Parts: sequence; C-alpha cells; structure tokens
Amino acid sequence: MAEAASSRSLRQFDQAMREYLRYNQREAGPLIENRAKKVQWELYRQFKSIAPTRDKIEQEAAARGYAIRRRKGADGKSLSVKQELALRKRSIRYLSVSYLFRAWRSNRDGQNARHNATSRRNRKIGEALIRTAKGQRHPSVRISSFLEGVMVQNRQRGLVDKALRAQSTDMKTYIRRKQQEALKRTVGRIFV
Repeated sequence: MAEAASSRSLRQFDQAMREYLRYNQREAGPLIENRAKKVQWELYRQFKSIAPTRDKIEQEAAARGYAIRRRKGADGKSLSVKQELALRKRSIRYLSVSYLFRAWRSNRDGQNARHNATSRRNRKIGEALIRTAKGQRHPSVRISSFLEGVMVQNRQRGLVDKALRAQSTDMKTYIRRKQQEALKRTVGRIFV
C-alpha cells in the first residue's frame, strides 16, 4: 500500500517485534504470522469504524443536490447518479473487508502462501503474502490493499500508523511482564 505507515511507527513496531521475538520461546515464523493477524484485525477495526452507512451516503448525496463525482462504468460511459450511489452503498464494506482475508488460515508450523481478497466481480482488492514456514530464514508477512479509498483514508487519518502503534504497545506490555517475571526469579534466587 502506498504511503502505508510513517517510518517512525514502522521503526517502533520493528523494534518491539525484535524484542518480542527475543522474549518469546516459540519459533519466529508463527509468531510473526500471529502478530500480523493482530495488525490485520486492528486495521479491519479501524476501517470498519470509518465506513459510512448506506443512509449516510444517501444523505451526503442529497445535501450536495446529487452533484456527486461519478465514475465511468465498464463500458466507458459515465454512471448515472443512481448507479453511482448504488455502487457506493454496495462497496462500503470493501474498505475494511479487503484486510480480512478469509482464506488466510495458519497451521502451527506457519506457512508460505499468497492469499487474495476479491470483489464480487472477482477483481483483486487485497493480498496477503505470507512467508512464515518453519525454518524460513527471514519470516515476513505483507498485507496490501489495492483500493483507492483505503489509501485516501489512510493518508487522511493515519489508520495504519494507529494499528502499528497499538500492536507495538501490546508487545511492549508483554515484554515488560516477561522482564518483571525474570527479575522476580533472579531476586528470589539471590535472597534464598
């Protein structure tokens, strides 16, 4: 996704992920995949919260006197206002759904796979590229959305940054808890 996240929030997430991997006893691939699913779910929640309702779309069009920007259809002709509103009402769920890939199912050993999210017309609107199989040298997950609305909303609201910050905070909480447990064990051995 173009302009997906600021470099600062990405650096913070990467740093938290490195520490998280150090404190967790499981293999890196499945851990990264699990964390990517949490980022994905947070993105879904962020986009779902801003998606307008069908009534809101109709009210906005009425407030503008139905002078709305119209797209061209598959045949190259401009859509009527009625057709454009119908398309907008049907497509509001794709802003959030493009991040929720139903095909993305993991097993305990991780996986290497590519999953696509498609619209009703079988157009590719999102993709998850997963490289987390056991023994993978550099496990990674890439989540992409190809919808213009996703990019515009992210640019305006920083939704990807918010999702990354939320997951960084979650990982840091886990790390602090593990550090406190290790400290208690060490202090307990010293005074025994």
